[in-house]
Amino acid sequence: MDRAQSNASVSWNPMQRKKGIPGSTVKIIAVTAMLIDHVAAALLTRMITVGGYYHAMVSAESYRSWMAEHGRLYALMTVMRSVGRLGFPIFCFLLVEGFQKTRSVKKYAFRLGLFALISEVPFDLAFNGKVWYPGYQNVYFTLLAGILILWAFEIISRLKPAKGIRCLAIAGGILLPALYGTFAVGEFMSGFVKAFLREFMGKSVGRYESDLLVSAGIYLVLAGIMLKAWLTFRKILGGDKAWRICGDLAILAVAMAGADLLCTDYGGMGVLTIAVMYALRNNKVLSMTGGCVTLTVMSLSEIPAFLTLIPIALYNGERGIKMKYFFYVFYPLHLFLLWLICWAMGMGWIAV
Repeated sequence: MDRAQSNASVSWNPMQRKKGIPGSTVKIIAVTAMLIDHVAAALLTRMITVGGYYHAMVSAESYRSWMAEHGRLYALMTVMRSVGRLGFPIFCFLLVEGFQKTRSVKKYAFRLGLFALISEVPFDLAFNGKVWYPGYQNVYFTLLAGILILWAFEIISRLKPAKGIRCLAIAGGILLPALYGTFAVGEFMSGFVKAFLREFMGKSVGRYESDLLVSAGIYLVLAGIMLKAWLTFRKILGGDKAWRICGDLAILAVAMAGADLLCTDYGGMGVLTIAVMYALRNNKVLSMTGGCVTLTVMSLSEIPAFLTLIPIALYNGERGIKMKYFFYVFYPLHLFLLWLICWAMGMGWIAV
């Protein structure tokens, strides 16, 4: 079955409604959560900043005094931001659903890329108080990276390349994830090793020496783990399946590193969330659970994301109301309107 036939077979027919909620309702839940989060992040955070929050952090006494006056606003901001954690995992889930049902992945990726560019100025204004801020990019870039890796996964699943290409895929699947993991945990482990050497061995190790030592050690360990995983996959699944998995992992590692280097919203862990959801796509609840676990590993503040299991469990697989371009337009529009409100309140050029 090709994409056009697949899409036609799952089109929404109001005369044959299934129990549960359609995709449009799930999307509205995600958009609402995102709006609540962005109101807190763009507006309430600026109000807290103007109220002297950072100045109050200089001492426990000044902090208690500030909280006595502004505590309710701070609590409201915290709750709203927690509610906002429901938005991103749902959008990732819908991206995976959309990838499987779209008639043209190329057009899907083009729309994401186009609105990533359109949204960047409103995003920078809303959260950084600048027309252009290259240090942090909007979530469309993360979703674009996600759809591109899913597309690459699909291509790899159909390829029948020469032996040399398969060997490159295997090498990439072993070495590149190990390299990404080394950079991801190297800084933390460097500090740990320094403390260990100082406390238990009485040695003082320079930053460069410890970083090099730790990075080399982590890389060798992770590369060894990946090599063992490939050997296991080859034994259990066969050589053909094993090299394809390695190819997928190589592409995933590159995409995660790219998202981190570009400083996209949710970064490499956001891309990994999409990949995990796609890998578990045959069970929608398990898919969302895997995505939420991935996000929680990134930050414990993402724990509220597990509440998304409720709408996903009720999701009936139907499209629902046609709102194809609603989110595309809503995202940059609401960010710009939020910035205009902040600007009208004299806080537009304050970074959050």
